[in-house]
Amino acid sequence: MKKRIRGLLALAMAFLLCALQGFAAAETLEEKVREFRLDNGLTFLVVERHEAPVAFMATLFNVGAANERPNITGISHLLEHMMFKGTEMMGTADYKKDKAYIEKTDELGERTIELRKLIGEWRFEKFEGFAAQVMAGFTAEEQERIGASVPEQNRLLVEKIEAMDPLPDSLAAVPRLIEHDGVDYLGLYAEYRTAWGEIMRLLDEQREFMLKEELWETYMNNGSRFLNAGTSNDFTVYFVYLPSNRLELFMVMESDRMESPVFREFWSERDVVMEERRLSENDPDDALDEAFNSVAFTASPYNWPVLGWMSDLQTIDRKELADYHRIYYAPNNAIVMIVGDVDVDEVRELAEKYYGKIPAQTPPPPVETREPEQQGERRVVVEHTANPKLMIGYHKPTFGHPDDPAFTVLQQILAGGRTSRLYKTVYEEKGLTMEPPRVYTGPGDRYDNLLVFSAVPQQPHTLEDVENAIYEEIDRLKTEPVSERELQRVKNQVDASQIRQMGSNLGIAFTIGMGQLYLGHYSKMFDYYDQIKEVTAGDLMRVAETYLTQKNRTVGHRVKIEKDDEEGGTGDEIDQQVLQAWVMQLPPEQQMEIVQKFQSMRSEAEAMAYAKELWERAKADGFVKEKPEETTEGE
Repeated sequence: MKKRIRGLLALAMAFLLCALQGFAAAETLEEKVREFRLDNGLTFLVVERHEAPVAFMATLFNVGAANERPNITGISHLLEHMMFKGTEMMGTADYKKDKAYIEKTDELGERTIELRKLIGEWRFEKFEGFAAQVMAGFTAEEQERIGASVPEQNRLLVEKIEAMDPLPDSLAAVPRLIEHDGVDYLGLYAEYRTAWGEIMRLLDEQREFMLKEELWETYMNNGSRFLNAGTSNDFTVYFVYLPSNRLELFMVMESDRMESPVFREFWSERDVVMEERRLSENDPDDALDEAFNSVAFTASPYNWPVLGWMSDLQTIDRKELADYHRIYYAPNNAIVMIVGDVDVDEVRELAEKYYGKIPAQTPPPPVETREPEQQGERRVVVEHTANPKLMIGYHKPTFGHPDDPAFTVLQQILAGGRTSRLYKTVYEEKGLTMEPPRVYTGPGDRYDNLLVFSAVPQQPHTLEDVENAIYEEIDRLKTEPVSERELQRVKNQVDASQIRQMGSNLGIAFTIGMGQLYLGHYSKMFDYYDQIKEVTAGDLMRVAETYLTQKNRTVGHRVKIEKDDEEGGTGDEIDQQVLQAWVMQLPPEQQMEIVQKFQSMRSEAEAMAYAKELWERAKADGFVKEKPEETTEGE
């Protein structure tokens, strides 16, 4: 299986979703879409394009982080990881033996969850810190003996803890830590460590007859490129480019993943996802995004991050994941998009053969909770060692609302390239920011969301300087009608963007797929494009006056604090959002080349090296302003 590369999938996903932000003279495409639905409710959208013997194929599941609830946040993203872990048919040389190991590790894994709850989180963290100290004190001989074996490491750790008499003051002096009301909490922790070591031992044995890379290698050996998946607030998608004569392979592989995944290596892969969560907590952009969204949304499920909260990830087990899969990965909750050199009759025949046998499920419960009207400005401050950053968000209606097309035009007027208002005034003329301010909608599009402004101040300018400059441009929209010339120019830009998107199988697939998902039918996406064409200067002024108000906004500041140590960073950290913005302004063929290169990488080190290369290219293009060198007084 292709190794996950944290943070870089967001780059690819942004490219995929940019099809939502444009329109074209798309009647020809609309006429080419062929839709059919199997008896089990699975919808297929097919577009025949015979320019080259390839096809883009994707499965879009109508489930994302917004479908979660407290206690299971992050489960959608975890499920995405586990869908690459094989099925009853794929990923193992002996499923009967494989299943026995899965059942054993599940029993132990569920016990570790129970033990952690019994111990209590504050005690558990104390014990974990102490365990780290003990393991750091392993002798050279002990380290050589246990090597990289997690089971042996846990066994030796438990031996040393149980042999300690007396216990160190760091444990013994803490009231109710070791023992309370007759409960031996340190003993429970030793049991936890023993159980976890046994899980790792069983997984090592199970891996002897696993075929871990079978799914990935099967696709690659059949000419695949651009194989991956992504989870958003609103949906989860799995996609691949294949030679068109491998259509049946796609049907075999993906119907099997839909029907009978087994989630092998669940407990170790859950640790991988939890490590992603830990990395996210240390990422400056993620830290601000999460704080910002948690303040902007008080009721909406957009309140929590796609990665979920760590405390929830720690308690999700494999059975819970399997139940979630059964409910949300049912055929009647999915859309398959196939665009390329295929024949729709063959697609239908193969779909009936491989997907038709999968039973439908009771429709998942809808998300009924809606964000109440905001009653006043909200502010949040996040402290970090990274550069200061500003976020401003205004609540707005969801994608498909009559006012939403005006927001698409507003985004382009404010931040749509070098001729946009924020680029020319805030970035170019006043020099207030390190890169052009961004304007986008988020964190999802299915429910009422935000129009978000983000910017990184250029020293010596402050967050307040940038914030006020953005407000000035917003006020202009309320008081000065956009000229017909500017409005037409922006519409032409959006039109051209959509035409470029329609030049790729990928762009077409996601355009019609998102129309089906968000608007109820792919054809309504083309109605949406027509609505954008009809936006007037009066619409823009009305929308700005209605929604872009102080009462309706949330403001986030990331303020810089000094590092506690000398290893805090290089002073030239990559800003993921800035890099993404640079990629998005490149020609479509270059965007595709970059995304495909990321998809082909098998290690995070390789991906990070390429990201640094792109960062240098962005700087060379003048897209990133260099930080001025700090000087001391008197220089």
